Amino acid sequence: MPDKLEADAEEELYRIQAEFCKGLAHPKRLQIISVLKGGEKSVNELSAATGIAQANLSQHLTILRQLGILAKRRDGLNIYYRIADERIVQACEIVKATIRQRLHRTNRLLEITQQ
Repeated sequence: MPDKLEADAEEELYRIQAEFCKGLAHPKRLQIISVLKGGEKSVNELSAATGIAQANLSQHLTILRQLGILAKRRDGLNIYYRIADERIVQACEIVKATIRQRLHRTNRLLEITQQ
């Protein structure tokens, strides 16, 4: 049985994990991660690839960077973003594959019940 210190540490870890997941819980942020899995991009390139206005994009990038999901570098006037840890891309892909599989099952069930 875990002692109080271990239980408190585990609870804190769950809180941090929930905050992390909350930061990912926006379609535009997931889109940004998807675009960046192809490699580093400038803010202008990200804006063009996602269709997100730069002011709004900047807010999303800040949140993702604060969570440690993205890293940035400056080169002259340009700021470039990249995925800080490739495991984030893998985690997003696993979640997406799980959702697709569930949707596929639901669609098949609907097809069967409509026959």
